[in-house]
Amino acid sequence: MLEPLLPAHANALFAHLSDERLYRYHRGRPANLAELEERFRKWVARRSPDGSQAWLNYAVRRVDGVYVGWVQATLAEHVATIGYDIFPSFWRHGYAKEACRKIIRTLFLEHKVRRIDAVVDEENAASIGLLETLGFALAWKGPSEDMPGRKDRRYELLSQRFIEKP
Repeated sequence: MLEPLLPAHANALFAHLSDERLYRYHRGRPANLAELEERFRKWVARRSPDGSQAWLNYAVRRVDGVYVGWVQATLAEHVATIGYDIFPSFWRHGYAKEACRKIIRTLFLEHKVRRIDAVVDEENAASIGLLETLGFALAWKGPSEDMPGRKDRRYELLSQRFIEKP
């Protein structure tokens, strides 16, 4: 299940989001619970402060109530960029694939985006494999914007390609 992130989620997610293994390929580790609550409070508006982007942030929760990660999308005009973190104890169980499929479907069908981008570190084989399984195509390789000295890949998914897949 995808639940819109609220400040109240911070307490349940903080320990998981503090796990260093999540930040091998990107930044964003919360310094403390208060910082995470404030981050989630800003996201509740679901819009950037200048109004130019829509922000969709969701906790990923199993049917039994256990949180397994989070997924997000930033929309600007007809393009969305997605990101996700599945907590290490839940890696390789299909949760990232299921959560990404749900948010992708929402983006194409409800928000009418034409393209979805995902940026991944070139050494993150698991995420590269997931994106390729979901039908994303490699569009660019180059230096990372958020992690100096590292290289990124940008993948793109076009609506027609996704909606036609079973």
